[in-house]
Amino acid sequence: MAMQWIKRLMESPRLLIWLGIVVFAYSWTASLVLQLLIIPILFSNPEAAEGLVVLDSTGFNESAKAKAAEISSFGWSAWELRPNGQSPVGIASMFYVILGSAPTSMLPFNAAVHALSACLVMAILRNFFSAIPSLIGSLAFALNPAAFEWISQIHRDGVFILGNLLLFMGILRFINEAGETDNKSLKRWAGVMLPPIVGTLLIWVARVYWVQVALLTVLLIAALFMIAVIFRKNAVDRRRVVRSMVMFVGLGLFQLWLYYVHTPFESDNLGNASYVINIYKSSESKGQSYHKRIDVKWNRSDWLPEAFEQRFFRLANARWGALNSGGETLMDESHALDSAKAIIEYLPRALQLGLLSPLPEFWGGQGSTPAMTVGRRVMGVVTLVFYACLLGLVVGIYQMRNKLQLWIVFSMCSIGIVVYTVAYPNIGALVRFRYGFYMLLVGYGAAFWVDLWMKRQRRSIGI
Repeated sequence: MAMQWIKRLMESPRLLIWLGIVVFAYSWTASLVLQLLIIPILFSNPEAAEGLVVLDSTGFNESAKAKAAEISSFGWSAWELRPNGQSPVGIASMFYVILGSAPTSMLPFNAAVHALSACLVMAILRNFFSAIPSLIGSLAFALNPAAFEWISQIHRDGVFILGNLLLFMGILRFINEAGETDNKSLKRWAGVMLPPIVGTLLIWVARVYWVQVALLTVLLIAALFMIAVIFRKNAVDRRRVVRSMVMFVGLGLFQLWLYYVHTPFESDNLGNASYVINIYKSSESKGQSYHKRIDVKWNRSDWLPEAFEQRFFRLANARWGALNSGGETLMDESHALDSAKAIIEYLPRALQLGLLSPLPEFWGGQGSTPAMTVGRRVMGVVTLVFYACLLGLVVGIYQMRNKLQLWIVFSMCSIGIVVYTVAYPNIGALVRFRYGFYMLLVGYGAAFWVDLWMKRQRRSIGI
């Protein structure tokens, strides 16, 4: 009876609901144990008494308490989405007012966001695999210990990841619309457009600047889709292709509106842009530290329009700031990337580092904080498993090389991984920033190996 129930569940749409419930319960329970028991015992810093060990989270916690006190005194008119430009503070302050000013008040929200993300990963993988491999791939995403840096703390990463996955799911549905045969009502169109629009809004809430990257992603995928349609050997229904392109255009216009109307702009004086980088890095083998100074001046590109030049400069400027802040896990700190051409030439290396980091040299030693020291050892073990999954990704891409949806998923994830690897050459930060993009690819690789094993099992018993 139990096996029959499990089999029916695996074939039922309710599997996504059960996955969400299980991941929510796991995330909430584990985070409570971390905040209330493990962190206060293992760490001696004052913030550890409340279960917080991530530096950003401790600052968000204090600011959220202050904002919650202000709301309690003056009413909800005092609430802000981004007090001092920080959306985690605005979100946390709401829960502090309703549930009490303690970090544990945020845990149900964090767990729900993570559970929804896991369900989206499974739904995306269902474009390529059956239920069981897709479930395993989503669990690889959900159970990665690195996720507890924002599930059990106060951070923006969970909302950012959820927003990007909603956007990815929406883009895949746009592509699939071209192959649908049934008539679409206005209600159906709204259902297809809603996820990527909500996803874009969540991206805007978490990291305003990423809206322009999301817009670039939509434009590139729309172009890739049209190229695939043009070179497709079989006849296509033009009405369905037009319907998909209308959706792409609608989403792009919404992103343009959100970016240009609701995003503050920075003025970049590229002609005089210069920076001095002071790199501090420990040498564990010799027990010494060295100071390295790099003088950087941005080199203009005559062949590139000013608008694109500014985007490249901002990317380089973020990298220079990350290098100047130092850290124990800097990568390629000698690559200053002082021009658009230098950044473009660095992209293959960025993809390599983005997929394979942390490299073995960072699987041990001392981190910048006690929490990061523990994290190094955990990530060393986990990364070995991920390498096997990435091998499955490579083999899977080869076997499904004619599937447009797979190339689209890989392209979207690669853009996110490459941009953050260029901008934040610090593994500690990169592991957080790339999570949604990287773990979707890892989940695909895990699902591929499970799918391959299941097919061989069926052949061995003659099914």
